[in-house]
Amino acid sequence: MKNLLSIEWQKVKHYRTFWILLFLSCAIIPATNYVVHNVTDQMLQKAQGLILQNPYDFPLVWQTVANVSSFVNILFGLLLVILITNEFTYRTHRQHIIDGMERRDFVWGKVYWIGILTAIALLIALATAAGFGLAYGTHPLSLESMQYMAFYTLQLLVSLSIALLIALLIKRAGLAIVLYLAYCFVIEQILVVIVKRIVGQPGGLLPLQAGDELLPFPVIDKFIPTPRYQDGVYMAALIIYLAVFLWIAFRRMQRADL
Repeated sequence: MKNLLSIEWQKVKHYRTFWILLFLSCAIIPATNYVVHNVTDQMLQKAQGLILQNPYDFPLVWQTVANVSSFVNILFGLLLVILITNEFTYRTHRQHIIDGMERRDFVWGKVYWIGILTAIALLIALATAAGFGLAYGTHPLSLESMQYMAFYTLQLLVSLSIALLIALLIKRAGLAIVLYLAYCFVIEQILVVIVKRIVGQPGGLLPLQAGDELLPFPVIDKFIPTPRYQDGVYMAALIIYLAVFLWIAFRRMQRADL
């Protein structure tokens, strides 16, 4: 593991695009929450009495920040797609394997990136939630509703595993980025609408939608209740997706023509 992490570090330590994208991805988490806070604060002032609690009060702030931060998942996914497809563009994957690296170790190196990016995003989300709750909330610090941070982590892991799979299957940076964005913004949304219209609630079990079902924006979900499964069902679906996507990724690399 230490050797693989050292190899991955050597690839990115002077890669300016990586550091710029990572900085933007991290900075956008508190920035988007600040924008949402300003919007909701104005709504609260205009609708005082209708909305009983500020979404940036403890303990709602954990759910709010998890919900808003989930929209940044795509940037971390793009970062992973670029890292992986660069390996195929510059044929460094072939050189590593010629030099003796096992094919599964190549995939493990990318799985470590999924873990590293997820840990970075989670730490920033936790700091953002704690900071916003203390700065803008009126309630004392509370760890209640921390489960939403676990839901956010699970959703990000699945989103990054989709990015990993698309990058390994497509290999070309431009096409992989377009397909990843198309899946996140269009393809799955269309599938969700179709499946929900035909069979109902199972439409909420598609990979990215299952994460969205676990992270409704607080306050609004109380005004617009929708039929849904228990949280455990969506968590089980996400864990299964994560296992399946990683299994396909390892299997694809084992059989791929270098």
